[in-house]
This record gives sequence, structure tokens and C-alpha cells, in this order.
Amino acid sequence: MTASILLVEDRAATREHLAAELSHAGYEVVSAGNGREALDAIELRPFDLVLSDYRMAPIDGLALLRSVRRSMNTPFVLYSSGADADAVFRAGRDGAVHFLTYPFRVSDQLLPTIRQCLSRSVAPDRKRHGAERLIGSSSAMRSLRAAIRRVANSEVSVLIHGETGTGKEVVARAIHEESGRKEFVAVAVPELSEGVFESELFGHERGAFTGAVGARRGLFERANGGTLFLDEIGDTPLGMQVKLLRVLETREIRPVGGGTPRAIDVRVVAATHRDLSAMVKAGKFRQDLFYRIRAAAIHIPPLRSHAADVREIAESLLGDATKRAGEGMPEIDPSFWAALGSTAWLGNVRELRAVIESALLWREGSEALARAHVIEALVALNPGLTGEEQLLSQRMLDALRRNRWNQEAARRELELTRGEWRTRLARLGLDIVKRRRKG
Repeated sequence: MTASILLVEDRAATREHLAAELSHAGYEVVSAGNGREALDAIELRPFDLVLSDYRMAPIDGLALLRSVRRSMNTPFVLYSSGADADAVFRAGRDGAVHFLTYPFRVSDQLLPTIRQCLSRSVAPDRKRHGAERLIGSSSAMRSLRAAIRRVANSEVSVLIHGETGTGKEVVARAIHEESGRKEFVAVAVPELSEGVFESELFGHERGAFTGAVGARRGLFERANGGTLFLDEIGDTPLGMQVKLLRVLETREIRPVGGGTPRAIDVRVVAATHRDLSAMVKAGKFRQDLFYRIRAAAIHIPPLRSHAADVREIAESLLGDATKRAGEGMPEIDPSFWAALGSTAWLGNVRELRAVIESALLWREGSEALARAHVIEALVALNPGLTGEEQLLSQRMLDALRRNRWNQEAARRELELTRGEWRTRLARLGLDIVKRRRKG
């Protein structure tokens, strides 16, 4: 669900400006012109966060904070253009999560503060559900979440298209969760050989073929009442496409070796990174099946097209990784975010996750995550390097780190000519952040 924010500000122009910025970032905003209006709003409904000016009359931000704290533990953020240290101390003592100095930069200061407060307020065992699985405040991600909610309650099949690593199964699960259907069953079509494809999807009866010592339910039957996710449907063998089409049209399955069709209630969500239209023209994918599965289509944009979301996604991935390891969030140097932001992420969110997990491994002790860890992770994950080249890249990285990323000093330490340094830098991928930024 979209996080709700109660904005309390007595200056109309400031209130309208902040409400517009927060709404644009994807939050549900309710505005109040003073503390009394805010308390009235809180009586009517709960909020995920309260953002309030400190200097107001007749109820100032501190008094509002105390009133809110008597009945709930909603994250509370105060801001003011002229608060002294004593006011900040009292606000913290009474339960304010943050105290910002106004004016502030919404994108660089306010939104990160809000995201941090909301992530801390979520219970450890609570997970993002439905369209909220898709992290990001950009217009691309807001449109994607809207599309998920729009198609969720329909019965028609959905085709999800996106590059490898963009999170097609995440979108499929989000559609399923928003729909309220029962079971979610996922299968990677390329993992099914043509010999077992029909049996895996539709099931089989005992003795249907050699080795069928008992009856077995297929994936369609297991997903009855729920959603069946067919990942990389473009890899479906041509001979099986007509049988899949028949099931989608009749909503009945006939197990291998069985004579009686069985009615099913299954919503099919399919995904592919291929151009199915081109495959239809080439005779590699049936046109009638293409139309059937593409009743509703959702495109997932590549990460490089909404780079403004990289930090927010990375923060979530970092939280997941440290939680799995039973550790707290590490200290993060600004250069870490700069390095993530300047990388093209050709492998999309999957590559970003791998880099973050690798960066955590490269970190020594309580060392802050920094640009060096991003580069080390990108090099370690470079599939084009031999073992010897990996060792050489590590020597160069170590020299760069010892010399605080001064390339000339690192080059002299390793006694390399400028030409040798540039050649090795490019070959080993140590200029990967700079090079990818250009791409």
C-alpha cells in the first residue's frame, strides 16, 4: 500500500509546495493548516508518518508531537527555519525521529529522511505486499505500480516484458497479491524439456508412460484458484503451444493418459525478455497464443532508464542483505552512492543486488562502504577476466586504495608506465564505473 503522510504547515504556499513534492514522490498526502486540524485528521484515520512545522499557533509542532505520542508511535519529523539546540533536544526527547532545518532540499534531504523513517517503522517480519514490492519514486515506477493495480482484479492473462534482471517474477507476484487469488505457482519454461512439458503442466495418470507409477497433478491443477506464472514463455516448444492455447481458451486440462477433462480456475501471468512479435513473424511463436497471453501487457523499464531510483532500491537490498546476515546496517560513505549512481546496471536490479552483496563481503570489519567496494565488486563479477587477471586487478585496486584513489601515485608504486597503466585499467575493468557512465 502507498504510505500516507500527514503534512502540518500553517503557511499555505509552503504547505502546497511540500504536498505537491510528496505526492509526486508517490506518497498519499493529507494536509493540515495547524495543530488542531492535524489532531482532527488523526482521529479520523491512521497515518504512516507525520511531517510538521515546529513554529505554529495555537498548537506548535512540539505540542502536537506530545499529543500524538500519547496514543500512537507513528514516525514524526519536525522542521523549522529557526530552531535552537534546546528545541531540537526537546523534540528528540519527546519522540521526534528527525528535526530538519528549513529550507531543505526535498530530493536530497526530506525524501531520504522519510524513506528511512518508514523503513524503521516497519515491523521486522512485515514484508512489502502487492504493488509496493516495486521500489522507487520515479514516474516510471509509479506508472508500473499503477499498471499492476489496474490489471490485478481482471481475469485476463498478462504478459510481462522486460530485460533479464528487471524483476519479472516480482511483478508477477505483485499482480497475484493485489488480485487476492489463492496459490501462486511459478515455473521457468526453459527448464522444462519437451518430453516432460505436457506432463509438468497438465499432470498425468498412472501408467501414462514408462515411469509413471502413480498419478500426478500438473502445475495448472496445483495453481487452481490462483495464479500460474510462466517465466520465459517464449521458450515454449511449438508443439506444446497449441496445447497451452487450448487450455487458456477452454479453461480445462486433460492429464496425459487421462480421458476426462478437468475444469480449472487459473489466471496465467507470463513473462519474456524476447520480442514475441518478431518470433510470430519468424514462425517461432503462434500468433493465436500471442494474442491470448497478451490480453494485458506490462513493460518493466530497465534500471538505467530510472537511475534516480538506484539509491532507494539499493537501500532496500542492503537492508535485506544485512538482515539475512544478522548484522546491522553498515556506515556508508557518500562515494558509495556516487559510484552506484554512475553505473549503467546493464544487468538491472539483479546485477545491483549482486554488487551490493559482493561489496559487503569486500568490506573489512566495520569499514564504511565506499566507492572502492563498488569497483571491487564490479571487477569481481566481471565474467570476462581470467584468474590471473583477477589477481592483477586486485593488486591495482589495493594500490589505488592505499593511495586514496590517486591513479598517478598508484601507477608509480607498481612501477608501471602510463601506457601500461591505462591499458591494464581498461582491460581489467577498473575504469568500469567511468566507462559505464558514458554508456
